[in-house]
Amino acid sequence: MRERLSARQDARVTEIFTAIARTSLLDDRTDLIEAVTTRIDASPDRSTVYLLTDDKGQVLAGNITDAALPLGWSTIAAAELGIPADALYRMFSGPAGQYSLAVGLDDADQEALENIVLGAFGWAALVAGLATVAAGAILATRVQSRLSSAEAAVALVAHGDLSARLPVSGRGDDLDRISTAINVSLVRLEGSVEAMRQVSADIAHDLRTPLNRLRIRIENAAARLADGLPAQDDLAEAIAESDRINETFSALLRIAQIETGARRAQFVAVDLAALMRTMAEIYADVAADAGQTLHPDIAGPARVDGDKELLTQALANLIENAIRHCPPGTTITCAVQRNADRISASVRDTGPGIPVAEREKVLRRLYRLEKSRSTEGSGLGLALVKAVADLHDADLLLADAEPGLRVALLFRRNVRPSGAMAGNMVTPDE
Repeated sequence: MRERLSARQDARVTEIFTAIARTSLLDDRTDLIEAVTTRIDASPDRSTVYLLTDDKGQVLAGNITDAALPLGWSTIAAAELGIPADALYRMFSGPAGQYSLAVGLDDADQEALENIVLGAFGWAALVAGLATVAAGAILATRVQSRLSSAEAAVALVAHGDLSARLPVSGRGDDLDRISTAINVSLVRLEGSVEAMRQVSADIAHDLRTPLNRLRIRIENAAARLADGLPAQDDLAEAIAESDRINETFSALLRIAQIETGARRAQFVAVDLAALMRTMAEIYADVAADAGQTLHPDIAGPARVDGDKELLTQALANLIENAIRHCPPGTTITCAVQRNADRISASVRDTGPGIPVAEREKVLRRLYRLEKSRSTEGSGLGLALVKAVADLHDADLLLADAEPGLRVALLFRRNVRPSGAMAGNMVTPDE
């Protein structure tokens, strides 16, 4: 700052010196002396000083003593110039025509301006400091408040309330990122625990009947053996009932595992068209044995990111449901279709269909339509398909086929980012 002020002072001295020097070019001694005298009169406090001498060193005009001033720039104390003041003068001496001219400015204005600037900086620093302290106090209060809320949420989780969530301000700061990550973990944990609770409830509620049937079979076999009668048929039925119960347990646990989302780490590019074509070939003979016709309607390829094993199980469940619950003469169509934003994998039949009021219910675990209770099955087929659809962020649609039912898995058709693996994102088809 001081350098800039000094440069401005030098520029002002140069300006005054040049203006007076121009007068000397007229070679009029009187005009030159008058020009210097006029400027001296305009500076009674001698903040600006002048000294004009002729070629013999005689003083023609001036408001300072005839000091030995060097040519060019110099900084001289006021006392040396005969001025009773504690100041410094920035002087420039040089020729003005056939005369010598010295012009100087004191540093009073410079000092005053410097003091003003320094004062302004001081006040600005004070205000900035106070603002910083205030902002820090406000920030500390906010952070403490958020930490207290987070502590309260963690305490609720520790006491078993998995619905508690850490606060997120929406500002996207570090605390928000940490809170969001913890909340995502809590959502997954809550889903896992809820899935296990649901499995326990389903087992307690819906497996009571098959367990009672198993007990009755075993009691009948024991009674026949006690009477000396053969019990092979009862034991064979008991074994079959036990196998069905084991299958139900396995299906329930498999659904719970799917719902935790852990299988997303195993996602790879899967061609739904090839997968559906394989399933259609496998089940064509099964449908023919039931007096039905199964044929594919597949456009390919149709690739999605997913778990190939689970997608295979889901398609198999849809086809088995259609074969199991439709009468002879039914036509079953296994289709994979693509449009601008979707890939659809569907199984359509011309059977009796499912009433609209029942379509949400059949997606529940162990739920069976009244007309289906005489057929084999645990009531978990569509529940597993629903779990697989949710894992892949796909929609599961049950709709009228007029006649019959169409069940479709709908995957969004998005291009997967390079190097990423994301839910149901569809890779570009070749």
